[in-house]
Amino acid sequence: MRLVPAMMPCSMRSTFLTVAVCTGLCAPVAAQAQSSAPLEILYGFTLIDGRGGLPIPDAALAIQGNEILTVSTRRELLSGPDAPRDAVATNLGGGFVVPGLIDAHVHLATAPNRQRAEAELYRMLYAGVTGVRDMAGDGRALASLARDSRLGLIDAPDVYFSALMAGPSFLSDPRPQSSAAGETAGDVPWMQAITPETDLVTAVAQAKGSYATGIKIYANLEPAIVRNITAEAHRQGMRVWAHSMVFPTRPLEVVTSGVDVISHVCRLAWEGMADAPTEYHHDELPLYDHLDAESAIFTELFDAMKREGTMLDATLAMYARAGENPDNPLSDRCQVDFARSLVERAHREGVPIIAGTDFSTPRTDPYPSLHRELEELVNFGGLSAMSAIESATRVAAEAIGIEDTYGVLERGRPVTFVLLDRDPLQDIGNLRSVKAVWKNGERFDRSSYRPRR
Repeated sequence: MRLVPAMMPCSMRSTFLTVAVCTGLCAPVAAQAQSSAPLEILYGFTLIDGRGGLPIPDAALAIQGNEILTVSTRRELLSGPDAPRDAVATNLGGGFVVPGLIDAHVHLATAPNRQRAEAELYRMLYAGVTGVRDMAGDGRALASLARDSRLGLIDAPDVYFSALMAGPSFLSDPRPQSSAAGETAGDVPWMQAITPETDLVTAVAQAKGSYATGIKIYANLEPAIVRNITAEAHRQGMRVWAHSMVFPTRPLEVVTSGVDVISHVCRLAWEGMADAPTEYHHDELPLYDHLDAESAIFTELFDAMKREGTMLDATLAMYARAGENPDNPLSDRCQVDFARSLVERAHREGVPIIAGTDFSTPRTDPYPSLHRELEELVNFGGLSAMSAIESATRVAAEAIGIEDTYGVLERGRPVTFVLLDRDPLQDIGNLRSVKAVWKNGERFDRSSYRPRR
């Protein structure tokens, strides 16, 4: 066996692979080496596999091409009777490996700017983000980014995006107008106006044909229409992601319609209000001072979310960030302490939390907003560091519908992971200590990162 020194020099991109936890059912590594790609053993790190179990110290990964063959300890993998004799062994020099991170709420093309989007995706990738869920924008631009990110034509996380559906009265909002520039908002496949007369079979098929992964249900739709959209989208194999308050459809009605994810924890407050607007307005706010996260209203809501399997995209850091700046237009739209207590309650009750941001940090910040969201979830939302990591790996992958491929490091999966210098379970802020990122077998060294404008 040839041994390679720790953290051997490499180009910005080099082909490596990762692995899955080895059980007694694992076939010998040598017997699995069917590809023409070289068999490689990566060792010298502690593995956090994304499933919430105990970390594996002194771990090792056997990889070949873009496939994980085995996850084990270094001793088991290199010293057993079936240890490969023709593999290249690379010592990663210590540190911690976690699955590639997923930001489950971004907006890359509300007003499309390809250069700016690529710069943001590049920053994300070098910070350990290997997947994003875009929550509505110009579908033409998003489909192009999704294609190029999957093919590795740009240095970017894989992009998955939504097609928006809303009541006709919402489509006059400047944002959908911008996202449909050159066409009519409401009449394009990625941004459709829905009424009781809409042929939902055709509408969903058009959305799916735009290359979208899911439908985003935004605003100004009655409960029956929300239910019908959800049923038809699921029938056609699409995920359904909704605002937690769709106006006039309240959070409990949104949840019981069967959607997969609801976004924005602050809007759950509308469930506790006797009166609520029938249409979406920025200046309509619930009376947070009259609400208590421990009330029976939220018990009923969270019980329904558990029963339905509904995930919560809290976007907690967005509210916390807005509250820090009185000039921020979002500063008065949510009481941060209430939002934090509601996330803590949801997590305590067993509601799955996914890590989504819905904002960007300044371009001068070397790390994107996902790291702030994870720190907010741990420091104020009641999640453990392990639960927060799952919210941005396994649980986020389930929300997108890619759980069979990404979110967990195990046998048969692509080589997509992050090597950290420091232990994120000791301090979630250590997710900022990125040494290198592997995305679909390609390696990106943090030392090669150069900010783009």
